[in-house]
Parts: sequence; structure tokens; C-alpha cells
Amino acid sequence: MSAPILITGASGFLGAHLAQVLIDAGASVRSLGRNPSEALSAMGVTQIQGSVLSPEDVAKAMDGARAVYHLAGQVSRDKSQVGAMHALHVAGTRNVLGAAREAGVEEVLVVSTSGTVAVSEDPDFLGDEDCHYPWDLIGRWPYYESKAFAEKEALRFVAEGFPVKIARPTLLLGPGDTRGSSTEDVVRFLSGKVKAALPGGLSAVDVRDVAQALPALMAKGTPGVGYMLTGMNLSVRDFLLMLEQASGVRAPAIELPKGLVDRTSGLLKRVSRLKSFGDLDEQTFEMGCHYWYVSSERARADFGFSTRPFEDTLRDTVDDLMRGESPR
Repeated sequence: MSAPILITGASGFLGAHLAQVLIDAGASVRSLGRNPSEALSAMGVTQIQGSVLSPEDVAKAMDGARAVYHLAGQVSRDKSQVGAMHALHVAGTRNVLGAAREAGVEEVLVVSTSGTVAVSEDPDFLGDEDCHYPWDLIGRWPYYESKAFAEKEALRFVAEGFPVKIARPTLLLGPGDTRGSSTEDVVRFLSGKVKAALPGGLSAVDVRDVAQALPALMAKGTPGVGYMLTGMNLSVRDFLLMLEQASGVRAPAIELPKGLVDRTSGLLKRVSRLKSFGDLDEQTFEMGCHYWYVSSERARADFGFSTRPFEDTLRDTVDDLMRGESPR
């Protein structure tokens, strides 16, 4: 059997789909994670228990690997998790890339997020690989800021001659989000907690399409390019209407005008925290008033990235959640 492929974060939403894609292609897959996973065991993944924050654990997992997909991360809007996210994303990335270089592993891919660069207050904005980091915006949201610093680590390795590939998927949807890290807002909608459409826009993609694309990006992508991977850009209002069609749950009739939000954002943030008005935290409210649109044209040109109809993604997401296979 050929040398294994290492995945950090293999028990996560995207990681589990990627592990299955690689196994279906005949690869031997090894994972590094803090806790054992029954699902990974059932797939036949060799699991090494440990943390990307431990250079010793990373070196052990890296030994004999022929390729590395670094997905380990934490998605949180909880202010108490800021330090933990920064350490995991930045120091963890540094440890994984350093160990890969030391071990002579040259096929390395880091999964980031489009939100490191693709966010704006302009509804006509369309993010691509050439966008600069909007530190003034992402500095408000620790998850995106820490992922941007993690990208900086990867780019430093690239500048030193280590050929790291970078993927930037948008909001991941689809079946199998067992931790609820990505489909949380869909769960809120299905539970009737979304009381109004915020005036921003989002970009989303099927997790299965991203998992299928990562090996192609690894093989054909250009080191240091943060490839944008999305399936569809749409306003928050249109997203909720599509969820209504997929689920039968009525979308809220209220849409907050951007002008009103701009004039009274402080008051609306306070009101939105009330349970009767949606119980939204401040970060979620702010993010829903910005535009996260991206273009995947370079990924389509460089390695043939393609996606299924977005309606299918939403239907499968909703069906999975309603069956109770992902947390509510």
C-alpha cells in the first residue's frame, strides 16, 4: 500500500467528506485529532490522537506521510474562544507546515476561508484571489482575523520556497455537519428563530463539491494562491426564500433596509439580542449586514472546479437536519 495521506481536522464537516473522497480514490488516510472518531474508524482511517499545537504530535502524525491536508480549526463567535482560535489557527498551521517541510513532504494544502479577504460593505463587491486583507473589517471578527494570520504563516512558507496550496471555501452546506459548526444558521431558520432578513449577502458552497475539488487543487493549483471556492452568491433575503422552498418553513416577511441599519445599528443590535427578535449575537448581526460575494473563476480555470445546483445543496442540508443526523 502507498504511503498515507495525513488530514488534520478529519473528523470535522469538510474533513470527513475529504477523507471519504480520498479513500474512494484508493488512498490510505491517516488523521491527527484530539479525540477518536467512530465515523473515521468505520471509513478505515488510521487515527493518531494528538493536537496540532504539539510539535511532537504533529511530527509523529507526519512520519511517512506523502501528502498533508491541513483542515484543523475552530469556528466560533464566542468572545471567550478568541485566544484558543488564534493559537489553533496560527500556531497550529506553523507547526504542521514546519513538520511537513522537515519531513520532506511537498504536497501540502491548507484550508482557509474566503472570509479572510472577501467581505465588504459594498453590495457590488466580488472577491477574488487578488483581494487584500480588509483588516479594519475582519479585525471585528476573531475567527476570520485568526484565519488571515494563519494564511500569512502559509504565505511565509511559500516565500521560503515551500509549495503550500491554499483553499478558501465559502460557507459550507450539505449533509453531515455533525458538530453544527457550519449549518448553525440553517438550524436557526428551521427552528423559527430568524425573525428578519438582514440586508447583507452571502456566498455558499456544497461541502461535497469542495471535498472533491481539494485533490485537484493539490495536484494542479499554484502555491500561495488562495483559491476561492463557491457555489452561489445571493442576498440574505434570497437565501432565506430558498430555504423556505427547500423546507416548507416560512421565511420572515421583514427585511431590514440597509439605510435603516446604517442609521440605527446600535439600537438594532440591542433589539436583535432579544429572544423575541431572533436572539442574535453582535457578530452575527454585523456579518449579516456585509457582503461576502466571491468569484470562483480562477479555480474553474486552473483545476476544473465545478459545483452542483445550489437548490440540491439546500435540499440535502435541510433533509439531513430534519432527519436529526446533524445537531439541532
